[in-house]
Amino acid sequence: MTLEETDKCRAITKAALELIAKQGFHGTPISQIAKQAGVGVGSIYRYFSDKDELIHAIHARLDSQLYQALTVGLDSCETDYQRFIKLLINLTGHLINNPLEFKFLEQYFNSPYGIEKMREKFFEEEVPTCDTEKPFLNILFNGKGKTIKDLPKPLIHALAFGPIIFMVRDHLAGLIELDDPLIQRAAESCWDAIKI
Repeated sequence: MTLEETDKCRAITKAALELIAKQGFHGTPISQIAKQAGVGVGSIYRYFSDKDELIHAIHARLDSQLYQALTVGLDSCETDYQRFIKLLINLTGHLINNPLEFKFLEQYFNSPYGIEKMREKFFEEEVPTCDTEKPFLNILFNGKGKTIKDLPKPLIHALAFGPIIFMVRDHLAGLIELDDPLIQRAAESCWDAIKI
């Protein structure tokens, strides 16, 4: 579903994002979302058939924003290494600068809501042919056996992104202070884990 751009709908999705990021999906009832958004419960059902549809709509919006952030400055003429590093730096910066979105997405992909989406997104058999369509997949899976180790897709995904997710989580928790040089070194370490 495409989010209808009205003030009321924006208030609903903003309230849901904030509450879910802090309390989780199951700890956030529709009545609480409505109260924080300053709308009646019935208003939520005007835009979304149920809470699941609201959650999936928020994910779709965040996924689109993340894609836009990832591809800033990306050049298809660069090597796989250069594009991978740039993508990871963009990813890390976006997640650090958008902690509520990070918390929401992390919950989403670690819940029944996102398991199927993760399979579709990262473990699909057919890799896009256009560099800009899904830039990470192009690098990771078109380069498999050439620049990237010939490992199962879930393992490549874990080695490429797992450290970044943990690093961002630790940064947001105040356990580590990330700066540009450290983010660069982390991205290079992820590359070292998957390159041939």
